Amino acid sequence: MTSLPTPPDVDPSHPNYVENPATGERMRFHTRPDDPASDPLQLDIWAPPGMEPLAAHVHPNQDETLAVEAGTMTVSIDDVEQTVETGQEITVPAGTPHTWWPTGDDELHLAVTLQPGLQTEDFFRDLAALARRGEVKPNGAPSALQIAAMFDAYGYGVLHLASPPLPVQKVLFGALAPVASLLGYEANPVDGRED
Repeated sequence: MTSLPTPPDVDPSHPNYVENPATGERMRFHTRPDDPASDPLQLDIWAPPGMEPLAAHVHPNQDETLAVEAGTMTVSIDDVEQTVETGQEITVPAGTPHTWWPTGDDELHLAVTLQPGLQTEDFFRDLAALARRGEVKPNGAPSALQIAAMFDAYGYGVLHLASPPLPVQKVLFGALAPVASLLGYEANPVDGRED
């Protein structure tokens, strides 16, 4: 496992802290929403300089606010890129394709709010657990079979890929889900076979 620098004032042994060694992201989740269907999820994300852009994705039922606490990021919203610097924030409306990545030589620190929280924390923890076990590509992306298992467990209400179109994803990943299950792929690894 890759050793990542712990952000300042963060206890790496605290259960709210998660590392993704594939992407280099470190996350600290704040209090879990009382009602994930209506309450926001708040977390801090630290991303190293040079981190590859995340796959363009859509949160169909959540607004996502990204506030830059330190560093600089580029965010692409509907294929329009803009730079967001320390002290600035941007909100991505629900249903909008987007991605982001750190730019410059400094670590990026984001304060993120997803409204409502839904199962996003569990989804992020699953991705980090897969990365810690080496079950993702070097850029942090899971295989198509793992994506199928995750969509089978979570549905498409938390997030889905920006392309291909959602109906195509549902057919593709829906067909792969039984194969993934037969081969032992599963979502929610944080509930079972954590490292």
